[in-house]
Formats: sequence, structure tokens, C-alpha cells
Amino acid sequence: MDEFETTTSRSLDVADIRHQLKTELLGTGNHIVYSPTVDSTNSQAMKLAREGSEEGVVVLTDSQTAGKGRQGRRWVDVAGLNVLSSTVLRPLFPPYQLVMIASLAVVDTIADICNIQATIKWPNDILIGERKVAGILIETSHDQMGRLVAIMGIGVNANGHISHLSAEQPSLQQADAELLKRATTLEESSGHVVSREMFIARLLYQIETRYLALQREAQAYVNGPISRLIREQWRNQLSTLGRTIQVHQGSKLLSGVAEDVNDQGELLLRSHSGECISITWGDIE
Repeated sequence: MDEFETTTSRSLDVADIRHQLKTELLGTGNHIVYSPTVDSTNSQAMKLAREGSEEGVVVLTDSQTAGKGRQGRRWVDVAGLNVLSSTVLRPLFPPYQLVMIASLAVVDTIADICNIQATIKWPNDILIGERKVAGILIETSHDQMGRLVAIMGIGVNANGHISHLSAEQPSLQQADAELLKRATTLEESSGHVVSREMFIARLLYQIETRYLALQREAQAYVNGPISRLIREQWRNQLSTLGRTIQVHQGSKLLSGVAEDVNDQGELLLRSHSGECISITWGDIE
């Protein structure tokens, strides 16, 4: 029996998550919505949000049939092995800051549970070494009353072994198979199976701590010390800065040195001609 087959695939224990939660808002009370299989946790959470759901609702699943990544990509998962969550939020601050607090929350949770230093690949991939272990997708809309709602989607490759995933799913498209070659899991990196329940509980706590601080700051109309602190923490975790990179924006290709990020989290690229270009989206290599 190979390593992948020895990893236990099972349903989430929602009662255990609730028992371990130390949050005031996220996932508390009846704020966890769990189904063994959904099309997409982000789609489910957005549907609830548009119907007027309270903020703090967390949609969890063991498997997605139509999981979403950035730019319309498919999220590939094996049932019962990954952390797949989407949280309904109503931020009073700019949505780009949600990417920062989500990224930092994932990095801190990995350090806490696995004792591994992960980094952030701009704008929202989480890496261990040079391999992707998690991704973040923020989607915004408005509910029936016209209020801004945001969905914070987080997918983490928790357990299993990537090297066996293609064998388990022979129907994978070539693009998906190529992405898997640059991926890893927490189990592969740490050498032990990770409790998804513990990871989710601590992840929600890490998200909430920064989220509520930003909400209080926005309500007080203060000068933004929390915003600046979070931006600097996020910037310090970026593995992209200082490196020569290529940015793919559809058919357009930009290259240069990733010098910095601005206050809005946009990547500042110094092209080979010396021009400073502000990058708001793209695939980084």
C-alpha cells in the first residue's frame, strides 16, 4: 500500500471544529454550514450572502465538484483530504485587504500547526519552498439591500501526497496536471497527517483577529495603524519581492524585477527598460 492510500479520507467532524473554536463571530453558533459535497463553497456562500445571511457564516465541505481558483481556473481536490472553506464577510474597509489578512492567517496557521514557515506568492498563493500549498479567492457582490458582501474562499492542500493525485484522477486536464507538479500538501511537508478540524478552528481565529481589528479601525475613522501593520506583515511574507519575474496577463507578457507593493497591495514591477509598472493582476513566474 503506498503513502497516499494510508492517508485517511473522512468527513469533517463539525462538532469537533465547534469545540475547538475560539472566535467571537466566525463559525460560532449556527454559523457553520457543512455539506459533504458542493459545487463550490464560494458559490454557496455567495448565494447565502445575497439572500441576507449574517456575516461570519462559514461554508465547509469535503469535496467540490466545481471548485474555483483565480481567473476561472478549476480547483482540484481529493475528497476528505483538504481544507475547503468560504466565509461570508461584510467589510467596512477596502476588499483588497481581505487578501492580506487571509494570506497571513494561512501562513500563521501553518506555522502554528506544522511548525513550517510558509510564504506568500503575490497576490494570494501560499507556498512551502517553491510549491503551492494553498490558494485564496476573494469575491465581492451586494445583497438584496445593496450592502457590500465579500466571500473569503480558502483552499489548503492538507493531507495526502500530490505525487499520487494524478494516478487517483486520470481524467485531469493537462493544465491541471502541470499545476499539480508545482504543488505540495501539509502532510508531505511536515511528515504527519494534519487535523483538518484543528486547522480550520485556528485559521478562523487568525482571520477574525485581523478582520475585527480592521472593522474597528474603519468604524473609528482613525489614521489606519492597523491597516499599515497588516500591509507590512503581508509585505514581509512575500516571496515575490526582489526577484526577476515574468507576469502573464492573458496574451501580454511583462518582465522585470518585483521591487515592492504599494498601499493597495499592487505589485510594483521595474521593467528592464527602467519603467516602474503597477501590476494589479496576472500570473507570476
